[in-house]
Amino acid sequence: MSLTANVHQSIEVAMYQQSVERVTPGAVLGRTIIGPDGTPLLRAGAVLSAAYLRSLRSRGYKTVYVRDGLADDVVPDDLVSQRVRTTISDHISGAFAQVALVACERGIGQGTMDDAERQLGQETLPVDDGDALMAQLYADVEQLITELLESDTVAGLESLRSHNEYTFQHSVDVAIIGVLLGKQLRMPRTRLRDLALGCLLHDLGKVYIDQAILDKPGALDEAEFELIQQHPRMGFELIRRLPVASMLPAHVAYQHHERQNGRGYPRGLIGGSPVGARVVDEQIGSRQMLLIAEIGAVADVYSALAADRPYRSALTPDAIITTMSEMAGPHLNRDLVRTLRQLVPAFPVGRWIEVTGGEFRGCRGIVTDLHLADLEHPQVRLHIGADGEALRDPVELDTRRAHDLTLRCLQAHESPTDEQMVVLEIA
Repeated sequence: MSLTANVHQSIEVAMYQQSVERVTPGAVLGRTIIGPDGTPLLRAGAVLSAAYLRSLRSRGYKTVYVRDGLADDVVPDDLVSQRVRTTISDHISGAFAQVALVACERGIGQGTMDDAERQLGQETLPVDDGDALMAQLYADVEQLITELLESDTVAGLESLRSHNEYTFQHSVDVAIIGVLLGKQLRMPRTRLRDLALGCLLHDLGKVYIDQAILDKPGALDEAEFELIQQHPRMGFELIRRLPVASMLPAHVAYQHHERQNGRGYPRGLIGGSPVGARVVDEQIGSRQMLLIAEIGAVADVYSALAADRPYRSALTPDAIITTMSEMAGPHLNRDLVRTLRQLVPAFPVGRWIEVTGGEFRGCRGIVTDLHLADLEHPQVRLHIGADGEALRDPVELDTRRAHDLTLRCLQAHESPTDEQMVVLEIA
């Protein structure tokens, strides 16, 4: 069945993210789903039939946005349009495929990683239309930087990512967060360009890792983890053999799994907090992580936590912020995590929340606005009472003025109301 049949025009309304397996047939799609080629699979407004839901699940989609019917005037923001995100993801996918072909010809899967590195040679990789491929990626980088520099949107990072497209859309999301951080630090555009390209290609070394290991739902054994630890090194070796304008993007790939305390991999580098003058003046070659690599590490962790993976569900935005705050210092650059908290909200506009403490404990509502100076205390509108019934008169609440009030974001398996959702039996 074609997913593009019988769909409505795109209409922006309020929505919430819901597990595909818990969506009842007849629900209305809240956000257009863009396919790998950049064209819509299903447009916002489509009625989700059981057949559509089966098809989405077979394609690897775990969640969709559905309309809630309670707060249709609240429109979530996007940091970057889904179409731009998906188009760049498609270009990254093509780049990975081209590089993988060359790597395969030169001994991928034969011998050790040391052997694989030697067999790459020292010349530029003979990738088909390599100059055109890199020109396209640089054009993508410029488009991404321009969109983010010109935008004053404050939003979460909640793209719809299928299992099969995870690596490539993850790379785009890492670049988005990386450029946001670089913008806030007032990095010069040339350095932003290196940062963005490095983020887009940071996982290129994974072409040397068996997909079964990358997708393994359980814990990796010692041999598998040793292989995983080689992908930053191989990413560096591949990127530096491409027609890139600077070596800095290769170092983003090389260092994005290093840690501030020196216990990361593959080289055990240490972090360079505070940020300071390193924004514009930094030397390659020390035992210290480069700032753009530290930014890449923060962006990589944020994007990974925000995505469904075979071994766990995506964390909610507030849980991501909490987790990363705990990682700041020994793992992630403390200054950069602090900066991230000023840019990415724990409770994005359009997110359904539950009040977990204070006068309205147990009530549920939606985030309607943010306060740029205090992203952790949004404006919310409560629609559901603690008894699970819709409130006759929704309560508008500025959480900055309710000192005993605490919130949590609803997870994808929860519906805004307390009604029992029908779980679909999808073959």
